Amino acid sequence: MSSVEEMDLNVEAEFVEEVRDILDGMDVLIGNLRSKTVKVEEGMQQIRRDMLNVEMRGSTLDQPLLVIVAHRLAEYVSDHKALDDSKLDDIQAFVDQIRSILDGKVDTASTAKVVRALPARKASEFNPSEVKISNVEVLLVIPDKSTQRIVERELGACGYRTSNVQSPFQAIELAVRTQPDMVIISGVLNELNGVDLANAFAAMPTTRELKVAVLTSYEYGHASLENLPARVPIIRKGPQFGEDLADAFARLHIT
Repeated sequence: MSSVEEMDLNVEAEFVEEVRDILDGMDVLIGNLRSKTVKVEEGMQQIRRDMLNVEMRGSTLDQPLLVIVAHRLAEYVSDHKALDDSKLDDIQAFVDQIRSILDGKVDTASTAKVVRALPARKASEFNPSEVKISNVEVLLVIPDKSTQRIVERELGACGYRTSNVQSPFQAIELAVRTQPDMVIISGVLNELNGVDLANAFAAMPTTRELKVAVLTSYEYGHASLENLPARVPIIRKGPQFGEDLADAFARLHIT
């Protein structure tokens, strides 16, 4: 074994031990949240910081499944200002899944299956008992936070599972690995725009069957939408949003 390979193994081993320490700390934190000896906001901030750290470092060490689960947990805790036992159980399920990945007990080739088995976020304004979570997975590529929340709220009301990324390149990786039922892309992105990304998905054999819609402020026929694949519907922002969203789901046969 070369010195470079040995160094890589040492760095990976150190990362794994660091993540195990984080998970052990989260076990304690979850217990403290259950007993209300830690404030909810403080606990959620700590979990989010830890998961963003795992996500960032895992990305550099080729740990895609670990990165995806950490990203989902960071998203999950970002939505909650109050925690009951069921939500704490969900957080514990994320922690246990990450630990199973580290222990080699999860088939890393089954990323889509693993992701769909994770606890789903529930929009805070809905009573969880009123919304039945479906197995429909929607990947959002929406950098603007306020727009992201509007779309997530609408999809959450339908019981759809969502995850959001801001980078079009990260979206390509996640779409390949998790195989979502639908991708909703903002027309305005960094580096690539929404039409570029829709065309990229349409061009690649592994993603050409993905159902894609573009979220835009423009009407059909606008010059910026000229190269949009014909099968890709648009969802217009503003008063038409709800109707366009329903039409896009109907056109793409999302149920």
